[in-house]
Amino acid sequence: MPSTLLNSGTLLVDEHVREEAEQVAQQVHDRATVGLRLDLDDGSTITLPADLAKFIGNVLNGVTRGPVFVQSLPDEVTTTTAAEILGVSRPTVMKWVRAGELPSHKVGSHTRLSTPDVLGFRSRLRSKREAAFDALRAWDEQFDAAVGARQ
Repeated sequence: MPSTLLNSGTLLVDEHVREEAEQVAQQVHDRATVGLRLDLDDGSTITLPADLAKFIGNVLNGVTRGPVFVQSLPDEVTTTTAAEILGVSRPTVMKWVRAGELPSHKVGSHTRLSTPDVLGFRSRLRSKREAAFDALRAWDEQFDAAVGARQ
């Protein structure tokens, strides 16, 4: 029984599969997963979309470290979960909530955020970061050109 999917959705993985995952993770090392192909028993092949391939790569990497818990994102998340998704601290999320930059609502005394709102905010943050990086790179190239012209 290398792995078994229970009716509860729990996937049991034995030590042999964990060791195989570790071998694959060592071969991948620090390179990113960009594709994955499944060879089926009828001889056909399916190429997985990049995001799904990355997900499976993350699961394999996680299995090498111990128990892994995979769950679909709920409709709404806590500020702690939102902070993890956004890659910032919980106080930063609360700052954005108080400033009205990140929509939220209260459940009793707890702040909850819509998962699509958090994911959209993450996308906007990435775009802003990329634009800032591009502007910095352009400035650096102009600076290098100006210094080179003076020499």
